[in-house]
Amino acid sequence: MSRPLFIFGITALGLATLLFFPFVLETDVYYDMNKRKLGFSLYLFKFVKIIGGYIGTYAGGIAWHVSQKRAILIPYVRLESERKRFSFMKTFKVLSLRLNTETGAEYMLPVSIAHTVLRAWFLLKFGSTEQLENNFWLTDGDTLRIAFNSVVFFNIAMLLVVFFKFLMAKWRFIWNKGMKKSIS
Repeated sequence: MSRPLFIFGITALGLATLLFFPFVLETDVYYDMNKRKLGFSLYLFKFVKIIGGYIGTYAGGIAWHVSQKRAILIPYVRLESERKRFSFMKTFKVLSLRLNTETGAEYMLPVSIAHTVLRAWFLLKFGSTEQLENNFWLTDGDTLRIAFNSVVFFNIAMLLVVFFKFLMAKWRFIWNKGMKKSIS
């Protein structure tokens, strides 16, 4: 009798641990205006690379280069439909943001305004700028280089709560749509 109870307890403890275990994601993004490329990588716990590559443009859209010989072409028309999908981004909790910008005098004003807006948004959203670091360097020439690093965490329980809220909203929408059809 005690063996099935022990197995049930271990299984329940394992599921609870999996639900509430914090997963840490680190994102690195680098943009160089002169090379017209945006490089990025996403790591789990700073050492397991999930996704990466660089993005360039072509005549009909953008090209995501996942390796030296392989690229995924995404037409501009498809970007709009991809944007409308459900996003889990609101469930992530930000641990730190780091933004480094190197620019010439030509882009100084818009970039400095963007840095100020980012700092103000972060202060309003999180109440503290201790986790935020943004550096701004002015150089000679026509350059714009941006390096961005963010560290966020989430757990499966947070994702499930948001997903169930999304499903409930969809169910209510379909229910209300069906009720309006039956009334009219």
